[in-house]
Amino acid sequence: MPSAPGTAEFDDIAPVYDDSRGGTARAAGFADQLAPLLDSERWVLDIGVGTGIVAAELTERGHTVFGVDLSAGMLARARSRLGRRVAVADAGRLPVRTASVTQAVSTWLLHTGPDRRAVFGEVARILRPGGRYLVIPARGMRPVDDIGRIVNELEDRLDPAGSRQDGPQSLAPVAAEHGLVYEGTASERPTSFEVSPQQMARSLSEGGLFTGAWKVSGEDVEIVQQACERLRALPDPAVPRVREMSDFVMVFTRARRHHR
Repeated sequence: MPSAPGTAEFDDIAPVYDDSRGGTARAAGFADQLAPLLDSERWVLDIGVGTGIVAAELTERGHTVFGVDLSAGMLARARSRLGRRVAVADAGRLPVRTASVTQAVSTWLLHTGPDRRAVFGEVARILRPGGRYLVIPARGMRPVDDIGRIVNELEDRLDPAGSRQDGPQSLAPVAAEHGLVYEGTASERPTSFEVSPQQMARSLSEGGLFTGAWKVSGEDVEIVQQACERLRALPDPAVPRVREMSDFVMVFTRARRHHR
């Protein structure tokens, strides 16, 4: 779920969001990672529920899931899956009682641009002492092949402050500020996919940067064009590369005591 300025972009891509990101198969994989870490006797809050595709898979595995998201377009699809268990809400201003939640999850949320300090502050507020926040990052482990080196450099140039980075190094210190203890990673799942440098260049040039909600404008357009040129200049640019990644769950626990 993005912050308010990005909501329109998520509304726009909602009709194709699931199919463009692995569909039910990928959502089922995420649910398989999360489910063993959740208590099926207690309900789950999905922060940034999006289209509800992961929450629906968790429901299939015996969990009761409630979800919030800021994008009306995404929530329209979530409602078709979860019914009335979803609501419009900003992740940085959750309509949830203090210390009322035992377990919360977010999948591919914190790289999309919300105020992460506000998000972790709210998670710390709503979690009961000892409660857990499970996060599957979108960019926690970036590929370092020839395509990856160019795209990673592009990301860093477009985001020098690292506001889109959602791995442990970026998030653990922010969580700690709010009394959330980073317990490490769990449920690691290696994945691989194929893409050619030409395909990656075409995706970037068409605005397909990351979620599709990271809009590039002004001087940054030239930076993206330079990266596309470098991709097309790689050896055998039409030949797909097998790219290796690893999806994992970051586990944050609400400290038993926290003094602000």
